[in-house]
Amino acid sequence: MKRKIELKSLFLGALLGMAIVFSLAAVNDGSTTWEYKVVTGTVFVKEGKLEDEINRYVAEGWQFVTASGAGDRSCFAVMRRERR
Repeated sequence: MKRKIELKSLFLGALLGMAIVFSLAAVNDGSTTWEYKVVTGTVFVKEGKLEDEINRYVAEGWQFVTASGAGDRSCFAVMRRERR
């Protein structure tokens, strides 16, 4: 059975991700400047798995912050690293 992604769920997930990014930036004490990246992928589908994307960015020095999604086809993760 195919699942449809509801536009409302996708919007709420994106809004939650933005709120997390902005709240993390607000608690910064000023000694470290971070840059953020939003990574998208899937959970239960083999192609474009979010887990693989997270692991790839962690290997490049990014830190995993949080993840959210609306079903198995529209997930995202927030990554951060110290600004260079």
